[in-house]
Parts: sequence; structure tokens; C-alpha cells
Amino acid sequence: MIQLLPNGRRLLALRELLGLTQQDLAHALGISQPALSKIEKAERPLSTELIDRASRHYDLPAQFFHVPPSVLEVGIPTFRKASTARAGDERRILRTYREAARVWADASEASGYHTNQIPPSLATLDVDAAAGKLRRIAGIDATVPIGNMTRLLERLGIAVIWQLTPAEDDASAHAGISIPAANPTRPLIALASPLPGDAARFTLAHELAHLIWDQDTQPWTSSRSPQEKRAHDFASALLLPASMIRSRVTDTLNLNGYLPIKAEYGTSLAAIIMAAKRLQVITAQRARSLFIQLSARGWRTSEPIHVGEEHPRLLTQALQRITSWDSHSIATTTAMPAATIARWTGETIPDPEAAIISLTHWRTHRASATPAPSLH
Repeated sequence: MIQLLPNGRRLLALRELLGLTQQDLAHALGISQPALSKIEKAERPLSTELIDRASRHYDLPAQFFHVPPSVLEVGIPTFRKASTARAGDERRILRTYREAARVWADASEASGYHTNQIPPSLATLDVDAAAGKLRRIAGIDATVPIGNMTRLLERLGIAVIWQLTPAEDDASAHAGISIPAANPTRPLIALASPLPGDAARFTLAHELAHLIWDQDTQPWTSSRSPQEKRAHDFASALLLPASMIRSRVTDTLNLNGYLPIKAEYGTSLAAIIMAAKRLQVITAQRARSLFIQLSARGWRTSEPIHVGEEHPRLLTQALQRITSWDSHSIATTTAMPAATIARWTGETIPDPEAAIISLTHWRTHRASATPAPSLH
């Protein structure tokens, strides 16, 4: 899947991935900053010696520096993020996403998995009609809870990653990311960092809306943009069907009355309140009152009723079809460290070298051990 010609722009990708400046990387590789700049601009070739140096220093497979240019590099991302999100974090998360999207696109195609099954006609509908049609396509009744949002996406040919960045990275201001126009036939939705189950499900549905409506979109910077509002409304309509909200919520329903809906439909209390407000089942004044109660009980930051995590399988299945599912095979096939792929898939990837070392240690220990007393 990876061509052999070195690609100097992969040094820029490495910097974005690790949050390094040109000076940082040049110092680590023992070259001048102007020399690094020329390599990144393809004005000077990327040498095998420099690839070896970078691979050893940053624990990357050499194949990372042979990844060819791709349309995935120019797609406009859609972030579900907080207003406190920092530009530096965004660049790092976006680069990590582009690498994950590349891995998924290559593995999906090589494994023969079907392409995106979302009909283009959904983009001509409003959010409620699109949500209803998508439920019918997925074989889910109009009012039945979506038991596993991740599995729904995967059946549609959309890969999901529940933890894109390392746990030690601060990606909390960014929830979800997708690139609608980059590779619409084999899309990926990723959660930047672990989220509670209810927030994760809503974020996945939110990013699905961007895949439906926002291909070839222009970038936007505000979380209050029309695109973000539509994505939010679609997630609400998909996970909390209007007919269910109208039958179970009234303007006089107390906050505790929302708890059974959360338990059944796997969405936050805040999302249910906003859905009821959007559908004009409750007034804006009643919604404000309920949010005040949420805050007073400390539920704005930690709601009652645990909604469990979902576990993606599609990326794992694609990689298992095209590799021997060990750290060496995974690294050389994906051009990424096996530990990164393990994080993206949520699966353990065996290390054959560790097994050899372990066996050697066992044999050495056994040979030097004091013989056990004979029973004879």
C-alpha cells in the first residue's frame, strides 16, 4: 500500500503529529533549520540516513516517511469542539486524524470492504426526515432506541475511532472530527479523546451529519454556525425521535422524569431537554429552569446514569484481513507505530519480538534453576 519513494513532506507531518517546531525537529535530527525547510518543501531529497535517524529517534516505522501525497491532506475538517480549543492542539489532532483516515482508507480498500452506504439523497432532506430515512435504511423502527451508534455507522461503511490521541494529551476541548470531502467513499469519524458514553454517541451522530451535508464545504470557525446547528439538530433527531419526545415529555415533567429516557436512549439529560425545546414540547423558559436544576445538582458536569462505551470493530477487522496482526506486520503495513494502531482499535497487538525474548528468558531461567527433588 505504501510506495517506496521517500516523501520529504512527511517530516512536516511528523512535526504536526508531535507538536514540534522546525527548530525542534532540526535539532533532533542534527541538521540545520534551513535544510529541514528545503526537505519539507521537496527542494532537497529526504535521504535514507535521515529517515533512519528520524525512525530511531521517534520510534516510527521507516514506512512513515514513504507515504505518498493524498487527497486526505487537503480535505476540510469538521470539529465538534469547545470555544477554548487551542490552535496548536487542533493542528496535532488534525494530523493524527489524517493519519488514521489514511490507514482506514487503505485497509478498507485492500480488505475489500464495502464503501460508504449513505445515499446522497439524504442531503436534500431536513434533519428530521433524514434521521427517519436513515433509521429505515438501518432497519431501526422510528421510535426504537439506537442500541449501538458505533455499530450503526460501521454497517454504513463508516469507520469509528473512540480514542484518537494518547491519554496524556489534552484533547478535551475537541470532541469529534471528520473530513466529509476528503474520502467520501471510505469515511472515518473519530473522537479526539475518551468521552462519556452519552456524549460520545451524540458526537458520532453529530459528525455523521457533517458527512451527509457538508461535503465540499467551506471552513467555518464558530460553534454557532448553521452547519454546527444542523449537525446538532440531526444528532438529536436521530437519537431522540420526535414522536418519542412528544409522547413522553411535557412542559411540567420534572427533571427526574427525564432519567428513564436517558437510561433507555443513551443520551444526556441536557440533550433530551434541548430536543424537547427544539420540538417546542417545552418552552424556552422551562428549558432554562431545567438547566438551572441540572447545575444546582452538579449534573452539568457529571450526570447520573452511566451510559457505557461502545467498541468499534471495523478498522480492526479490515487490518486483520490484510496483516498477520502482530506489531511488525501492523507497523510496516500502516506506516504507523503498532501502539498507535492499538489505541485506535482498542485491541491488543501481539509483539513477536517480545515473545521471543520471553521464551529465551524462560529457557535461560530454566537451565540455571536448581533441579526439583525427584519423586522417585
